[in-house]
Amino acid sequence: MADILTPTLGESVTEATIARWTKKVGDPVRKDEILVELETDKVSLEVAAPADGVLSVIHAEAGATVTPGTVLGAVAEGAAAAPAPKAATPAPAAGGDSVTLTVPTMGESVAEGTIGKWLKTAGDVVRKDELLVEIETDKVAVEVASPADGVLAEILADAGATVTPGQAIGRVSASGTAAAPAVAAPAPAPAAAPANTGSAQISGQIPLSPSVQRIVAENNLDPAAIQ
Repeated sequence: MADILTPTLGESVTEATIARWTKKVGDPVRKDEILVELETDKVSLEVAAPADGVLSVIHAEAGATVTPGTVLGAVAEGAAAAPAPKAATPAPAAGGDSVTLTVPTMGESVAEGTIGKWLKTAGDVVRKDELLVEIETDKVAVEVASPADGVLAEILADAGATVTPGQAIGRVSASGTAAAPAVAAPAPAPAAAPANTGSAQISGQIPLSPSVQRIVAENNLDPAAIQ
């Protein structure tokens, strides 16, 4: 346990007032991170965390009067680090069934991150809550999931790109499915056989001379019925 102490306030300054705490009990803190602000009639002072850990107790609340050496609170050293933020839930984009994927808040004092590997490519079908991409920072890794069933319509920030909280990195079309493949056109129907005009083709197995074919055709006779 590391105590948070009131520092020396300056020459001839014997007391100060707690202005505000920047953290509450149970919050994870980093060494040298500002935890409390003190005010005197001459200066304002900032008191930093003495170690990495969790703010375990606050002894002097905002408005309290303290003197140099007063224990303001304590940090439990070696406590578990803050859990990684949950997968981002992107906000709907204006217009129709499209949802924009945005960079979530990546932790206190983290101003930017780097796009890791995309698990899907543009055009892939995605499911709601399916992980799409991981954003890496010097402190945490943040996973961004799909907000809906649909299709990853567009990737706006490729792997390796530097991004900031709130930045659009992609877009999901929440229509439900990918575009169906084109259906093959049906094969054309075979052309109908030309109608028998009676002048050249006569059905049947009886061999006919050209002159007989002409007579049969002109008189609409059936050669099979003639003995």
